[in-house]
Amino acid sequence: MNYEEKRIEAAHRDRAVGEWAMRDSMEDGTISGQQRIEVSFDEILDARDRRAERQAYLSASHRTPILSFTLNMPGNVKRTPLSSFFFDDRLMRFKAQLRAIGAVIVEELVFSERTGDEALLAVSNLSSRSLKELAIAMEERSIAGRLLDLDVLDEESTPVKRASIGAVPRRCLLCEQPASVCSSSRAHSPDELRDKVTHMLEQAVFDVLVDDIVAMASKASSFELMVSLKPGLVTYSDSGSHSDMDRFTFAKSQASILSYYKDAFLAGWENIEDEMSFFNLRLKGMKAERRMFQATGGINTHRGWIYITGILAAAVGLIGASVLRGNGRLRSGGGTPTEKCSDKAVALLSDTVSSIARALEGSLESPLFENVRRNMADHSVYTSPRAKRTLSHSHLRGIREEAISGFPSIFHVGLPLLSQSLKCGEGEDLAGQRTVLALLASAEDTTLGKRGGEFAVTNVRQRILTALGLESEPTCEELVRSVLELTVEDLHEHLRALSEYFFEFRLSCGGVADLLAGSFLTLDLCLVTEKILAYR
Repeated sequence: MNYEEKRIEAAHRDRAVGEWAMRDSMEDGTISGQQRIEVSFDEILDARDRRAERQAYLSASHRTPILSFTLNMPGNVKRTPLSSFFFDDRLMRFKAQLRAIGAVIVEELVFSERTGDEALLAVSNLSSRSLKELAIAMEERSIAGRLLDLDVLDEESTPVKRASIGAVPRRCLLCEQPASVCSSSRAHSPDELRDKVTHMLEQAVFDVLVDDIVAMASKASSFELMVSLKPGLVTYSDSGSHSDMDRFTFAKSQASILSYYKDAFLAGWENIEDEMSFFNLRLKGMKAERRMFQATGGINTHRGWIYITGILAAAVGLIGASVLRGNGRLRSGGGTPTEKCSDKAVALLSDTVSSIARALEGSLESPLFENVRRNMADHSVYTSPRAKRTLSHSHLRGIREEAISGFPSIFHVGLPLLSQSLKCGEGEDLAGQRTVLALLASAEDTTLGKRGGEFAVTNVRQRILTALGLESEPTCEELVRSVLELTVEDLHEHLRALSEYFFEFRLSCGGVADLLAGSFLTLDLCLVTEKILAYR
């Protein structure tokens, strides 16, 4: 059996183990982390023998330095969702570093087995000493890096020791003694080591995910601002119907709420499940609003966006905690798959959004938020007849109703439209323009209703549906398909006409702007959710 065949066999064996471990949770419609499978000492020894065989194969085949990439996992559980996520992330980073300095990976073997994750890289254009120095740098760069076990063999298949390049011995995970001393003397209990490793992995994986979420949310907010031809809205080139804000106002606001994205994700990662957790999430959102108003001189640029992105980020945090940390079990329903996101990721994210939004509404009953309830009542001055007929939560308006329902305008209109437009090769500006038109025809935008009343809402929706040749209540699929079929010339003609109408009557559609940014963010978040689910 050659090594390609062995790699396939290992993948099949691992997949079977994962399917067995997940069978019970999948049958009852829930999603949780995979079971932790203990391995015997004999299995660990067999794994070491297989690794030695693979190293010998690579060395004989290429006569280049060989890197062995594994993790230090104390105890009998050598592979968990957290450890696998961390392993894949650090392996990806290390390979990127190799390529950045001009090294070439001539062959790579990666195995995910009960005994742990491991990778073997045959590397050319780099000396074994330099490869070892790079490996040590990654091991010592961060606290979690101490979990990495990166060994290097030179061209003659001889191990390159740390001492040979003047590096100090590795330190214990729990104290500053050499790791070899603590290991041989059994200075620390298995429980101490396991708890320490789990904490290190949790922090490392959190840091990876939260950095991604913050970048994605910031990108989505900038995307919304940069899309042109948005009726009544601020763009990079004009202020639409607004005399009190421009792109610089938005830039100040965006900078003021950056830390909130991390706060929201953390709320979910800490496994929102009690009343105080939702109090905390709402309070974080209120603090972000205050920073926004301070940055803009009292102008509301992102209140709706703060609400949307807070729930979305918390939802991904909760999914990540449930799958990777094994905290709780999430129920997953059906879904509307897009060209880029699986139906399970879409469904799970939408369902989790709905659960968090419902709990946030429940938190409003606390005396702590008495003034918040009063302010919300004062601002809920408009609901269209269409909304009164269709809203299942008649006391809610606009984006709050959207959230309770799992953001249908995002998951059933904005997300599939953006995904399909981008997949067809259209640029982000054009994809955003199509999405604006579709959302104007489908979403209940309370900003438009407050400024123009029932007539403006009905008129805008009817103008769009007539231009698309649709009935008054098209399905989401019909709406998305019709908007995608518009020629660029026709699309721009309709948006210019709407922009003139909005400008004449000083109308705006802030709700649509928030849903546009939310749709773009969700496109990324569904991919993150898919990535997380791969480790369940």
